[in-house]
Amino acid sequence: MDKKSDAAARSGRVSRSGRPRKQEAVLASDKLQGIQSVETGFAVLDALVDGGGPLTLGEVARGSGLSLSQARRYLVSLVRCGIATQDSTTGRYDLGSRSLRIGLAALGRVEAIDLATTALRELVANTHEGGTLAVWGDEGPTIVRWLRGGGIGVTSLGLGTIFPLFASATGRVFLTYLSPGNTKAQLERELGAKVEASVETCKTIEDIKGEVRKTGVAWLKGHFLQDVRGAAAPILDSQGELVAVIAIAGPDGRRANGRDPSVEALIEAAATVSRQLCFTGAGKPSPAATDS
Repeated sequence: MDKKSDAAARSGRVSRSGRPRKQEAVLASDKLQGIQSVETGFAVLDALVDGGGPLTLGEVARGSGLSLSQARRYLVSLVRCGIATQDSTTGRYDLGSRSLRIGLAALGRVEAIDLATTALRELVANTHEGGTLAVWGDEGPTIVRWLRGGGIGVTSLGLGTIFPLFASATGRVFLTYLSPGNTKAQLERELGAKVEASVETCKTIEDIKGEVRKTGVAWLKGHFLQDVRGAAAPILDSQGELVAVIAIAGPDGRRANGRDPSVEALIEAAATVSRQLCFTGAGKPSPAATDS
């Protein structure tokens, strides 16, 4: 170690190894020996969570990668702690009341908008497209976060902007996941009561809902700026209720196979936040390549 490094070490900024002390502390924590039995116990707990209902001993063993005798011992301890429960009639195992208490406590400390904002920032940084986060307000889909991307930006948007339900990608996600009772008044304002109630409009709306649910994304092109496509995806909570809609706006990036990497990144970002909110619905769908 040279004189300069030695002086830095004496000052406390770096260790004698030359690494910053913060970095060395992280490295040391990675090397700390944990309690393997606790980690194995969580593998058993994960098997109960992923099982979707009461499981036999054999199913728990297969799900956790343990032998029957190992799984039984861990289950005995989990039952004693209230983390798991065993049905006295069927012998099947399931999550216990203490698991519910832990889950509710964790869920109560989750800030959905904060999680979604973090995901939006990463999405905009990776796609270089403008991004928005919208929630349902008194007047409809309302922007609560807006980030300008490195490329095309829709400058007419800003915090508090209300998206149209029918003519925006964000609006179409709300239209899909909210009840007609919530969206009817705004649709009437946008389309007129007569048009909103027509057979043709009702069929179009049902087609929109079916496509959004199938692909996991609403996709529109040229509604705010010519040749700019907007895409929006839902963020859902543990009950499958719509919490917010995350969206991007940029050039049509579809390749020869019809896939748009930015839209795929959008769908994954929304799905990640939904999983963080304990949504356990179907896996990520593939975005459709449709013009509007």
